[in-house]
Amino acid sequence: MKSARLIIPALAVCAMLCACGSKPILDETRTFANSTWMRFQPETFTAAPTSTDDCYNFIITAAIDTSRYREPGLPLMIEVSNADNEKRTIFSSVVLRDHNGHWMGHFDSDGCLTVSHTARQFFFFNNTQPHTITIGQQTSKYEIGGIRSIRFRIEKAKLEYPGEK
Repeated sequence: MKSARLIIPALAVCAMLCACGSKPILDETRTFANSTWMRFQPETFTAAPTSTDDCYNFIITAAIDTSRYREPGLPLMIEVSNADNEKRTIFSSVVLRDHNGHWMGHFDSDGCLTVSHTARQFFFFNNTQPHTITIGQQTSKYEIGGIRSIRFRIEKAKLEYPGEK
């Protein structure tokens, strides 16, 4: 009984600590009409970094209807630009199948595959002004069916160096 009384306050403290963690500077989801992503209609996001000293991870979560999109990956091009006309391009691919052909991620109750992928790790912004981030699909097809949505998050990353505590 005494241990049960200690567990509840411990869980409350853990919940508060988790809630106080770093908040992403961007977390948005885009859905596609008819679950179809057009090649020449990229998605545009805006992010305002808080510091040029911090590094960030770009995380893409894709929701895929595997009955319509059967490819092993979803190739992406991410372009980061700011008002000074600085542009950086990142090519990445959300891996949907492993080398044995098995689907990665997990299937939701409606049969939709959800896969998360770190598209860029340890990205540094050059300044703290708002940046425009454009994400486009880079398949050879004009339109790809079966892509229900993408979620784009930019989270502060932690650089850890050997011997550092």
